[in-house]
Amino acid sequence: MQAASYLGRMSNSSPEPFGPADVARICEMLFTTAAEGLVVVDTRGTILMHNPRLAAMFGYADKELIDHRIESLVPEQLRSRHVQHRAAYDRKPVRRSMGIGLDLRGRRKDGTEFPVEISLNQFELDGHSYVMGLVTDITLRHEVEVELQRSKQELEVRVDERTQQLREAERGLREALDKERELHALKSRFVAMASHEFRTPLSTIMSSVDLISRYTGSTADERVNKHVARIRVKVREMTAMLNEFLSLERIEQGQVEVQTAPADLVHQCIELIEELRALTRTGQTITYDHDGLERNITLDLQMLSNIITNLVTNAVKYSPEDKPIHLHTTIQDGRVRITVTDQGIGIPEEDQVHLFERFFRGSNAVTIQGTGLGLNLVKRYLDLMHGSISFTSVPGATTFKVELPQHLSP
Repeated sequence: MQAASYLGRMSNSSPEPFGPADVARICEMLFTTAAEGLVVVDTRGTILMHNPRLAAMFGYADKELIDHRIESLVPEQLRSRHVQHRAAYDRKPVRRSMGIGLDLRGRRKDGTEFPVEISLNQFELDGHSYVMGLVTDITLRHEVEVELQRSKQELEVRVDERTQQLREAERGLREALDKERELHALKSRFVAMASHEFRTPLSTIMSSVDLISRYTGSTADERVNKHVARIRVKVREMTAMLNEFLSLERIEQGQVEVQTAPADLVHQCIELIEELRALTRTGQTITYDHDGLERNITLDLQMLSNIITNLVTNAVKYSPEDKPIHLHTTIQDGRVRITVTDQGIGIPEEDQVHLFERFFRGSNAVTIQGTGLGLNLVKRYLDLMHGSISFTSVPGATTFKVELPQHLSP
């Protein structure tokens, strides 16, 4: 009822000032109902007043702490030091907080300890000095801080462990990279050596085959001519495989540069077709046509020759006997378009996504001789000349389309 009357008076449009008795009752109510512990001591450290919250916080009954020394609320091992701190404060009293950043602890009646924060304020009354302290139980906060500190330490340990693992992994990767570089250098030397060493006997074989064909002349047995032709085909195939390995190595080493030259596209294709006809099977034909009057190009002619040769050779290899292979070219709007069409076994759908990868062979071509490098080299040559390649394929029909700039700047 008293509180209601105070509130009613405060809400009045013309409030009257509180009288001394009102102020005293309000102060007493605030003191007794405060959520924090409040205590008043004299210069000797004797407890003169405390609120119920302080008594409950330290495990005492209400007013049980009156006339006790304040040191009774301090852990025994800290009491002598606390007396010195209190004397120093009495000599130079200021309003300040204690415990921020420090590990202050209170001692309950049963001897247990708990973390606290304390704020001090000195005041004088009738010529005597007093100190009022506000005591806060920070047990929950302290537990959270301890848990955070523990988590931080665990995290630091895990970070250190992970850092060490990463360092070991990095060291392992560096060692693996060094080994890979060493193996790559060894592979490069082997490819260069093998290509050179194999070329010599292959050249000798081809020369001997030419001499056999010349010496036998018109008297040659049909069986001899058949075997001579077979030897020539196989030597060309072996030479082509060596060239593919050597070309791939040179590209990966960055040793291949585009060297452009002007040429007649039709003449280039006709010369290639004449050479490639020697590779055809029984009944196979290679036809060629060109649309339009524009025939002049400026490209890397060796790369262009390798691209067309590879596509036509694949068409021959993967087509059965008596099936045609057709090469078509056209130049339009500054672009060269080359199309190679066959009626061969086709490319299985599941293999098409891997077609331009190194050493990839289609699942239906494992019995056909090849390195799996040809189309990869074609793609690399086209990348160097800013060209592109696409294809469509079903069993019995495969078409490769190549597009290049008509005139490539050196």
